[in-house]
Amino acid sequence: MKTTPPKEANSRRSDKYWVPVVGKTLDLLDCFNSATESLTLEEIVRRTGIAHTTAFRILHTLVVREYLSQNGRQYRLRRVRKKLTFGFANLSKHVSLATEIQESLEKATSAAGIQLLVWDNDRDPAKAIVNAEEMARQKVDLAIEFQLSEQSSPIISDTFARAGIPLLSVVNPHHGTVYFGVNNFRAGLSAGLALADHAIRMWKGKIDGVLLLESPMAGRTDHSRTVGALRGLEERLGPLANEIIHHIDGGGDMKISRAATATFLRNAKRAKRLLIMGINDESALGALEALSGSRASMEAAVVGHGGSKEIMKTIADRSSPCIGTVSFHAERYGPALLDFALPILQGKSAPTFHYVPHEFIGKTSLR
Repeated sequence: MKTTPPKEANSRRSDKYWVPVVGKTLDLLDCFNSATESLTLEEIVRRTGIAHTTAFRILHTLVVREYLSQNGRQYRLRRVRKKLTFGFANLSKHVSLATEIQESLEKATSAAGIQLLVWDNDRDPAKAIVNAEEMARQKVDLAIEFQLSEQSSPIISDTFARAGIPLLSVVNPHHGTVYFGVNNFRAGLSAGLALADHAIRMWKGKIDGVLLLESPMAGRTDHSRTVGALRGLEERLGPLANEIIHHIDGGGDMKISRAATATFLRNAKRAKRLLIMGINDESALGALEALSGSRASMEAAVVGHGGSKEIMKTIADRSSPCIGTVSFHAERYGPALLDFALPILQGKSAPTFHYVPHEFIGKTSLR
């Protein structure tokens, strides 16, 4: 039970400006340890020492004025009053999209007076699980997760669920979480349409191969973008023969994608007109490096996903076979994430997903 120290109580009695009911109201609000904690009337009385009837009347007033929410016998802070701590487990400090999302989130949380703790998943599913466990131990008010492994996602989701910590997944949806990011099917569709339009404009729609640099570890994200890309291609070019479609695991990594593309180019001697979709910008940049080092005589068009600063420079080069990328506008994530996350902490219902805008940016967009 919270009690007022004798000296402090005496000073309050002698303070003619002290308003007892206001003091009790603030004591009641301060007894909540976090924005997500729920307490009964009896628990609040024990923590504050406020008389039962007085506490009930204050609680009723705070609910009516929407400072607290009530669900049955449970009360919860409705407005964010304490300084919040968010945890962000990022994909990797070596992935441009991830670092740009982090920069945007750091700026937004700093401006909002929210403490942001950051972990690096380093593209390692096991490390992502360890990071989630550490976030739960530190009792962050809200967790934001960016990692690709679909197999580790339910473990991570369960870790936060058991800790009573709301979890948002970004870019890659996680089982049982609220998702914030692009519609991955629609993003892939944009890439496929852009590649098809290039083939129609430059090659009269005649192609010899479609190379899909994927990351199977990402599960549904990878699958959605790939299905979207193929859908976009066939909307413009008609049905594609299975033998010209090549699914290659580039791991979403530049070096792995470069090596995988180089191997493909050495063996695909008949492919003279090649369309390449990278599951992200890193895989697209890896493919571009392989193309520049290849002796094969072919024409190619490459599209990535993300909109990183590196690929924008490449797109601006008119001689580059990179015709564009599907930009996720990472610089906008921070403010939009806060607008989406804060109501959740206030006890308000939230949709299970929030799609952020994406757009294809090609060479003509950068002129």
